[in-house]
Amino acid sequence: MRSNVQLCAFLLLLSLAGMIAGCAGERKNVSEQSVFYRGTDDMGMEVVLHEKPQRVVSLGLATDEILLAIAPPEQIAALTSYSDDPGLSAMTEEAKAVSVKLKDKSPERVLALHPDLVLTTDGVSKEEVESLRDLGLTVYASRTPKRIEGVFTRIEEIGRLTGQEENAAALIAEKRARLADVERRVGDIPEAERPIIVAFAFSGVFGQKDGLFDDMCRHASLRNGAAIVGLTADTPVSMEQIVALDPDVFLLPTWSAEGEKTEDFRQKLRNDPLFMHVKAVRENHLYTVPDTYRYSAGQNAIECVYELARAVYPERFADVK
Repeated sequence: MRSNVQLCAFLLLLSLAGMIAGCAGERKNVSEQSVFYRGTDDMGMEVVLHEKPQRVVSLGLATDEILLAIAPPEQIAALTSYSDDPGLSAMTEEAKAVSVKLKDKSPERVLALHPDLVLTTDGVSKEEVESLRDLGLTVYASRTPKRIEGVFTRIEEIGRLTGQEENAAALIAEKRARLADVERRVGDIPEAERPIIVAFAFSGVFGQKDGLFDDMCRHASLRNGAAIVGLTADTPVSMEQIVALDPDVFLLPTWSAEGEKTEDFRQKLRNDPLFMHVKAVRENHLYTVPDTYRYSAGQNAIECVYELARAVYPERFADVK
């Protein structure tokens, strides 16, 4: 009888131990599975964060500017050196609050900053991203959107990654309202009546077909001449093709790494026998929009749309000071 009681007691204890171990295991599994963020980046890689990042490193101008707009400076461990260049960044004042600006974006330099999240853009190659990941860093790789809508998606995703969803939503709402204002002012212009615009960088024609600038033009009720003549990443266009198109507007560059000047470029166009009979030159439709907007793949891409429309259709923005 005693042996039966002892056996029952032993079995009961064994059962209780199993239940306790099972509960502990469940708690451990829940802990292991709980995540702050889970998503897929533009390289198709899964990105998982177990807690809100406190030291974010940005390796691209677009992510620099988005972070500066939605995250507090203390959450940003480093930006690129581009954020200090007033010719490229519209947010140099905000960038002063972040002390570390990277020219050297090597994996070793980034690792030394002890980041818990690294944001990369097109300027960081696939191989460099893989090197960062090989060092144990969490990397979210994004690529330049081809549409304005993709800019909003990018802002929203960085908001989720950094725990700044409310600020990201507010920024998106602000920029959507800006786009809606442009649409209200110029959206009624028929496609066939929209001026053809050709944008120049100091190095040549800018704005490839199906790229972000192409969509900026579309939102500004303009036709992108570079796309019309077939400019792509792999297919250059000649100046003769541009002249044959006879564009209504030329957009002049405002930033140069070599210190070239916009006014010198303007005079060169006016004095060049190849261009002097083109409608844009003949009618002095030689406009500028800050390259801080034109080259933006963040929220300031919407400012480019606004300023493009305002430059070409000044009568429709007569109430804007």
